[in-house]
Amino acid sequence: MDQKELRDWEAKCIQEEPPACRAGCPLSVDARAFALAMARGEVDAARTILEKSMPLAAITARLCEAPCERFCIRKDLGGAINIGLLERLCIRETQPKGKILRLPARPKKVAVLGSGPSSLAVAFDLAKKGYPVSVYHRDSAPGAWLRKLPGSVLPVEVLDEELRRLTALHVSFTAVPALDAALVTAYPADAVYVGQDDTIAPDLLAGLGFPDSLTFALDRPGWFTGGMGLTDHPYRFITAMSHGREAAVSMDRFLQGASLTSSRVPLRHGRTDLFTQTKDIPSREPVIPTGAEGYTRQEGEEEAGRCIDCQCLECVRHCVYLKENNGYPKSYARRVFNNLSIVQGARQANRFINSCALCGQCETLCPNDFSMADMCLDARRQMVREKRMPPSAHWFALEEMRSAGSEQAALARHAPRTEASTALFFPGCQLAGIRPAQTLRLYDRLLELEPQTGIWLDCCAAPAHWSGQAEQFAELAKKLETIWINMGGPKVVTACSTCLKMFREHLPQLNAVSVWTVLAGRSVLAAAAHPALALSDPCTSRHDEGTRKDVRTLLENMGQPLAALPMSGELTECCGFGGLMDSVNPALARKVATARVAQSDADFLTYCAMCRDQLAKTGKPVLHILDLLFPELAHPADEPPAGISLRRVNRRMLKTAVLERYGQEGMPRQPWEDVRLDISTSVAAVLEERRILEDDLRQVIFRSKEDGRCFIHGDDGRRIASAELGEVTFWVEYREERDVFTVLKAWSHRMRIAGGRI
Repeated sequence: MDQKELRDWEAKCIQEEPPACRAGCPLSVDARAFALAMARGEVDAARTILEKSMPLAAITARLCEAPCERFCIRKDLGGAINIGLLERLCIRETQPKGKILRLPARPKKVAVLGSGPSSLAVAFDLAKKGYPVSVYHRDSAPGAWLRKLPGSVLPVEVLDEELRRLTALHVSFTAVPALDAALVTAYPADAVYVGQDDTIAPDLLAGLGFPDSLTFALDRPGWFTGGMGLTDHPYRFITAMSHGREAAVSMDRFLQGASLTSSRVPLRHGRTDLFTQTKDIPSREPVIPTGAEGYTRQEGEEEAGRCIDCQCLECVRHCVYLKENNGYPKSYARRVFNNLSIVQGARQANRFINSCALCGQCETLCPNDFSMADMCLDARRQMVREKRMPPSAHWFALEEMRSAGSEQAALARHAPRTEASTALFFPGCQLAGIRPAQTLRLYDRLLELEPQTGIWLDCCAAPAHWSGQAEQFAELAKKLETIWINMGGPKVVTACSTCLKMFREHLPQLNAVSVWTVLAGRSVLAAAAHPALALSDPCTSRHDEGTRKDVRTLLENMGQPLAALPMSGELTECCGFGGLMDSVNPALARKVATARVAQSDADFLTYCAMCRDQLAKTGKPVLHILDLLFPELAHPADEPPAGISLRRVNRRMLKTAVLERYGQEGMPRQPWEDVRLDISTSVAAVLEERRILEDDLRQVIFRSKEDGRCFIHGDDGRRIASAELGEVTFWVEYREERDVFTVLKAWSHRMRIAGGRI
């Protein structure tokens, strides 16, 4: 990912776009943050927010006509938040936040003609930047028409106090008989602002002309003006302040010799790309103030509490992975970029990149189609290319993939007593490993419907794709294509939504279809006998509306009622396995599964074997659709998930069972397979967590018994043996009794042992 790609990714995420209220404020006051602080009763913090953006906040907050309320999202849900009244309450109940900070003094002088609101805004902003500012005003005191306001609206002492704060910023005030052209020669300056919201002499006005609408610059270099045409303006005061602020930006640029327009952010006038979901927000009427001065503190908190805290975060609200990492896609793009840009040092975001389920829900929810899946997958591929991918990240998943595609488990055969296939049943490695008996029964059902249906046991290579191993995935996809061609190129019928997605996207020539599509509309062999079940669609079926519909048709034909489940169909949520999340971050995968099953009190139902087992890890009763189709082979809904060791054995057993149908012998047993293990429940849980197979331990113990190499640990018969299997060294502590090996402990690592195996 380079800088341009980072910017492209960032541009898709709208979370940092301002809320409509802030976009509608000419001074860009963060009305959302202000309202939330007021709702919490934190009036001092709320004033700090106002003073951050408001020039002369004690005046501005009292006089602001609150144009932000026009854009408030709440306006259609009971009425806009009364930000103007809340600002007045805040200013009335608090004191200024102390001395205003001023940048170091600058040599160039600024003259401001007039002392209306726009002129005071110019003086305030430029004085803070260190410029010496001279304000020329009529009458005995500055303030122009502000001094004519009733004391109930703007107390004169408040006006005078704010002017004293300007004086502390090195702003000087000079009374003059008239604001006319003579001032220009009498008081020369490097930049001049003419505030037309004061009484300007006709001779001076006549020579000004019209300013640029963006920069407020006049044709005469160094001259700027604002505050014009506001006599009958509905937002007379705040628009004048906005003119002054925009002119101050231009004057600062002019005095520094910079472009007045380059990279300048124009006023938004309420325009924002921020999306806020409001469909579940109830309508709520505004609070009516009871006092003449406006809201009491209690009333203000209640009114501010109506703020809906406009944000997007559509993806974060529904994705445990995004929520757990305390950010949102735009910030995550920066995190990924920084991680990939490190030349030396620790890469702190590796686990973050590898933990995404790649399920695509974020892209579906996002108004701008931001895909964390695409970004993380691209990052994984780059890490693999640059040899930065931690070897342990996806090791076990890739080993599982290779095992499922090995001679021990893989198979492709035409139907018994046939020499060609019109279809190939591809159950997928997870269904084969978790439910082998049901896999065979499903194959029998397909043979009843189409006798020339062959069977193909293998893995679709999704782990290689998910782990960013692009070259390895391409090789495996080519291998799968070759097998399919050698089988005559029939259509492929798969029981796994992941396999279906992988084939359709990467091997479309296979013409893959879902087994549920084949079965939908056919005669039903069993009638459902379960109360309403919550159907959880696999995340890999997100964009497969046809298969989702066919599954529901199949269930309807069985008479199986369904319970409502939020985030189903196109918005379905991952079980925690997708994208190899469970391999990289099993704790997060459990949280994902727990959040999913918490969405319904009903028992769950799914048509993905891995979804079934992942969700069942939470203790939630979960059925697979095959439990309904073939009740004679049904597994209990509360059955614990199949462990990694059992899945490996089941695949071998399934291949053997299929071969026996052809009168062939299964794969010859390896000598280490006869090693008998005794493993307690607690030790089994540790093996599962550490991704250590019982087969691994059998091989270690078998080798140790063959060559006698082991540690003798104590006098109670304990032994410790090790063996290097592939890239990993496995260790096991065990005790032998009458040819049964009781496993006490087991662990593994990637270190090489000098001198060979222990």
